[in-house]
Amino acid sequence: MLRPYLYAALTGAFALSAQAEVPSVTADTPIAHAFVAMVLGDLGTPSVLLDRGGDPHHMQLRPSQARAVASSDLLVWSGAALAPWMQRVVETLGDGAILDLSMVDGLHKRPFQRTVLFDARTPEDHDEHDHGDDHDDHDDHDAGDHAEEAESHDHDPAATDPHLWMTPANAAPWLQAIAAELTALDPENAATYAANAATAMQEMDVLSTELSAILAPVGDAGLVLYHAAYGYFGEAFGLNLLGTIALGDAADPGAARIAAMRAALSEAGATCVFPEVNHNPDYVSLVAEGTALRIGAPLDPAGVLLEPGPGLYAEAMRGLAQAIAACAASR
Repeated sequence: MLRPYLYAALTGAFALSAQAEVPSVTADTPIAHAFVAMVLGDLGTPSVLLDRGGDPHHMQLRPSQARAVASSDLLVWSGAALAPWMQRVVETLGDGAILDLSMVDGLHKRPFQRTVLFDARTPEDHDEHDHGDDHDDHDDHDAGDHAEEAESHDHDPAATDPHLWMTPANAAPWLQAIAAELTALDPENAATYAANAATAMQEMDVLSTELSAILAPVGDAGLVLYHAAYGYFGEAFGLNLLGTIALGDAADPGAARIAAMRAALSEAGATCVFPEVNHNPDYVSLVAEGTALRIGAPLDPAGVLLEPGPGLYAEAMRGLAQAIAACAASR
């Protein structure tokens, strides 16, 4: 008969061995991390590269993060259009399996929305975009890298909108794809991954119904956002998105663009304008100054200020809906 302490040591060793078989997973953004965490469940905890409060569109890895990527069995990322900084990371450090969420089959994809305010371009917009301060931390990139990154951030309306998580309809394809990747690496836990993905998909259906109820009172209130991340969200919940303050993710608006937007607001029927975390709220104040626009709470579409984990996606989406509804309800 095994002595109690020897039995405990052996069972502990078996547990560690089983745990070691679960793939190590690294995700680029909190949203991608949340979906991986939903599928992993209690089997493991994925790593996330983007620091809390960071910008999903711009980042440089620390050495410890680079090592985490290189040692991961699975790297899950959001695609080059959303996270151009990850392109080189994937190509140089991704030695394990790689899942590009933007390339998953079955996704609902849409072009960037064009409206009068989205189209309020000025001659200075191109120069602002090419020389924005947000690119100062990319000195180690060559000219080709800058050109590709600038193109990804200057949202060509003919291009696919990469903010794919902004509709719950894309949750199911992502959850299924993540489960498939984990199953290929860890067949013994296939049933758990499938069950976790199925549960999460049911939760996404409930979330979608909840968001619809929160946003129902918004009606046709005209909404002005900071940057063009909300097209899927507006389409999914019937919102009247009039336009954005910033032309792209990498460029702050100039005086001419602000003036063009202010001139269009009275005719567009704008009700609310929303600042966004990680962006200067002064531009929102300039747009709203002297108008009837109400300034809503800062939006966090990528959940960068939230605690990472499986519940982050629902919390981020719920936060958007509640902030928009709160501003529009005061009409």
